[in-house]
Amino acid sequence: MAESWSFHFDGKHPERRYRSGRVQYHDGPFQGWMEGSELRPGFHLYRITGISTHRYDLAPKGVMQRGSLVLGNMLGGAGCVKTGDAEDQSWRDDRNFFALTPETPVSYHIQPGKTWSTVGVVLEPQTLAELTAGDDLPDLARNAIEGKSRPFSMMRPLDGPATAQLADDIINMNYQGRMGELYRQAKAIEFLARLLDMLDTPVDARALTAREKTRIREARERLLADLRNPPDLHELAHSVGLSAKRLNQGFRAVFGTTVFDHLRDARLDRARQLIAEGIDMPLKQLAWELGYGHPTNFISAYRRRFGISPARHRRDGFPED
Repeated sequence: MAESWSFHFDGKHPERRYRSGRVQYHDGPFQGWMEGSELRPGFHLYRITGISTHRYDLAPKGVMQRGSLVLGNMLGGAGCVKTGDAEDQSWRDDRNFFALTPETPVSYHIQPGKTWSTVGVVLEPQTLAELTAGDDLPDLARNAIEGKSRPFSMMRPLDGPATAQLADDIINMNYQGRMGELYRQAKAIEFLARLLDMLDTPVDARALTAREKTRIREARERLLADLRNPPDLHELAHSVGLSAKRLNQGFRAVFGTTVFDHLRDARLDRARQLIAEGIDMPLKQLAWELGYGHPTNFISAYRRRFGISPARHRRDGFPED
């Protein structure tokens, strides 16, 4: 588990550090509390809730054991999780499930003005193996145990209220002393079981009805109609009469990606096409036209996808496939 966590506020406030245990913030930009606890060796639970007047970054300091797995729920607020070379994961207001393997530095970038809460567990591979011995595990968990994990990050909306209610129960635990420890352990193990279940492989295309496939293709057309201002996942799903989870599963089955991985690739493919055609537009404006709020995010995503920066592509050209 990380030795400590650090806050950094917008470049306007000094870094503040948090260590394991519970810490309450009553003054300054962030008002709220954080708690980290080791339930058993290699099995950690963390809880955070609060609101800030400034954007802030939260990052673990120290070393997490290689092969560790981080699973949890984002409960409200807005921000972005960055995990090394893995795809950045953003959320806004809705409740989301997330999973990541901290093989490279991890940081949470939180937007101001909205209460953000999160509940998560960190499992070292040996402990994960002990807790799940004999189970048929999702690939991500099995790879962690077998030492095959790579930098990975994913996030998707929660489907149904049960897991969100469990996360709320953990955030709002009121038991103290030994009873509190037992309650925390019991809830955390139940939470872990639900989170691992959410890592299951998405449905196969053959499990989709013809009507669902038609709706998924319609959703793709709506998604790509306006690359600068596309609908969010829930809006898109509602517009074609599917749940957000089913739409994401269907995209994976039909197109091989999640909804917004598909959107990201379409944006980058369009950027490559425009640059190759010699568009006379600053890269900052091009990024904005394609829906990127920050040019640096556009440049990083472009380089990851094509192995070359957009500026170099513009300057030197791009070899034909």
